[in-house]
Amino acid sequence: MKRHTLISMIIAWCPLAGFANNQDTAGAPETQIVPLLQYDQLNLDLQQVQSSSVGLYVEGKQATFIGLYTRHEFEQPLSFDYPQTYHTVDMLLDGKYPGYQYLGIFKSDSDQPVEGGINTFQAGVAVGREIIHRPGLSLVLGGGLAVGDFGLTTPEGEVWPIIPVPLVRWNYSTDFVTAKFEFLTSPNFSFTLYPKEKLRVIGDFRLDQMRDERDLIFECSLAYRFFSEDSTYGDFAGISLGIKNDGYGEFSLGGFHGDESLEMHYYALFASLDLSLLKFSVGYAFSGRELYRQSIKQQVGEGVYVSMQAMIPF
Repeated sequence: MKRHTLISMIIAWCPLAGFANNQDTAGAPETQIVPLLQYDQLNLDLQQVQSSSVGLYVEGKQATFIGLYTRHEFEQPLSFDYPQTYHTVDMLLDGKYPGYQYLGIFKSDSDQPVEGGINTFQAGVAVGREIIHRPGLSLVLGGGLAVGDFGLTTPEGEVWPIIPVPLVRWNYSTDFVTAKFEFLTSPNFSFTLYPKEKLRVIGDFRLDQMRDERDLIFECSLAYRFFSEDSTYGDFAGISLGIKNDGYGEFSLGGFHGDESLEMHYYALFASLDLSLLKFSVGYAFSGRELYRQSIKQQVGEGVYVSMQAMIPF
């Protein structure tokens, strides 16, 4: 199964959604519309990647939508004459009605998104029932269907495009810890220690495959918020220091059935300044590697990465 499965985009963009929710909602309209902008640059010894994103976050009473388009440019030539420009399209509809929750997801990572064939995108729908709902604890169980190239074939050798998927969403909250576990096609776990204090510990983990240690995507940080939630200014700004294992892709090349793919992996020590509407991150990136066809590894060294996020709520 491909490295970036459907639930991954939820985890990847939860920081942006939470970023929007930090705003003061007193007197806010029932539907909040927030354009999103992001720019990332990774400069390693043997490769440089620039990623520019534009998107939209829409939050209503019963549903939330996130849509994002990202263009990735690899500055140095890639092996096997691979193209140097790739595109990512992410869309998520997350809704609820009494006793139930539903998800609609679309994701594409490719040099030819969607038009390059079924191996270049994934889509899915899932519905779950909330079987536990009490203060500080929620558990949703359900299932759905996913469409894409998941490495399954028919006896005739054709791609089998549809699979059933489980849906598990667990949320837990106390004064000491908030935690969330989600499982659609892969497990994702995140937590915050001391969520109501100015000094907090934040962790986010997901596992999409089990090839080696780089498949455990994580980000752990020690964060300090300048103001408490009940202060006059509200909890709108802070700084953090952390470590993460991150990357780009898996990009599937159009016209193939999952055999031709590219990923970029790197570890990073980073510092971030979060000003709610703006977030800046800079870090030292190391152990960078390109991964071709899910097995051919090429080391690309160490260097620096920077990231800038902006939101324009109205």
